[in-house]
Amino acid sequence: MHQALNRVIHSGALFLLTSFLNLPVAAITTEEPANAYAEQSQQQNIATFREFIQAYRKEKRIVSLSATIAVDGKIIYSEGLGWQDHDAEEPTTTDTSYLVASISKTFSAATLLNMEADGLISLDDDFTELSDWDERCEGLKSSGSIFGGGTLDDGTLVEAPQCDMPITLRQVLQHRVQGKPGTSFFYNPVVFGRLSNWVEEKTGKPFDYWIDTYVLKPGQLNNIAAGWRDTDKSHVLTHLAPAFRFDKDRGGRPVLSVSPNPEMNASSGIIASTESLVRYSIALDQGDILTPDLREKMWTSPIDEATGKPAPYAYGWYVENWKGNRLAWHSGWWPGAYAGYLVKAPDKKTTLAVFANTDGLWSSTPLNAGGVHNSPVVKKFLEIFVE
Repeated sequence: MHQALNRVIHSGALFLLTSFLNLPVAAITTEEPANAYAEQSQQQNIATFREFIQAYRKEKRIVSLSATIAVDGKIIYSEGLGWQDHDAEEPTTTDTSYLVASISKTFSAATLLNMEADGLISLDDDFTELSDWDERCEGLKSSGSIFGGGTLDDGTLVEAPQCDMPITLRQVLQHRVQGKPGTSFFYNPVVFGRLSNWVEEKTGKPFDYWIDTYVLKPGQLNNIAAGWRDTDKSHVLTHLAPAFRFDKDRGGRPVLSVSPNPEMNASSGIIASTESLVRYSIALDQGDILTPDLREKMWTSPIDEATGKPAPYAYGWYVENWKGNRLAWHSGWWPGAYAGYLVKAPDKKTTLAVFANTDGLWSSTPLNAGGVHNSPVVKKFLEIFVE
């Protein structure tokens, strides 16, 4: 049974978006546990989390923030805070959508794993057969970007990709392309994004076709768009919260930002609400998208040669152990625009999706490591619902 509490704080005339103390709260959704004690405990947990994110949103001056939590395959909490437009006229709701950035990589991983299982590709195929790889690789190395090689702030040397060496699809999916391919993990979204070009060249079909075929349709994810050109998902775009950035010249106030690239590629392009992301997570748990064996493969890390330990990244997902709990997660970040997280405790079938239309929600993690609990919002979720 669903309980829906819809609250809109809308007293008097609408203020400018910077008047955050009057921003609305919309659409709390829960599904009741089986007994009164569990329900009371669950409601207390939800209330604690709500109080935290409401305060966090105001502190970080986030215009639109959405959060959804599922436990045991059921959504127990889904809420929108703030405004999903630039005129402060449309309250954020559970349908409010965002460009979820690198969370799209999890969709790409599921797609390629399924394509391999169906014999359409092999993850051991040579990625460098991409027609313009040589040009793109040399351009990346000379770009000045850390993804083309360089040194991190802590002094860690990042080797450049070796343009004259074979690199497999598997190594790209696992971000193991720096230096000798397959040696160690270093997050490289630029190279990862070209997986879609490789697939399109080999199959003659656009990448969003394969995302739809292997993820969206099997998961019945009718409220997730594979890029802004997804003609069947126009209703998702109508709920898109525009991006805001913080303007130092205007006292750090949020102002409309230039929209990031909304095209679908292997690294980014998925447009979704937090509720639809959690339904995607539930579909993964239920085996609607991947078989149990493929799902476990997706969350199983390779071993780094230098440390002899599992890498913090598997196939399109970060994986780590937090206080004895296995986590699979990914963040999404468009600097000066959007930020959020999709975090799963697979063994407890517990999921959080949280997203915002500013990068005030973003908490940096090292490009060569994990650490999702560095996010205060994620840490609070883990403490309340996982630990």
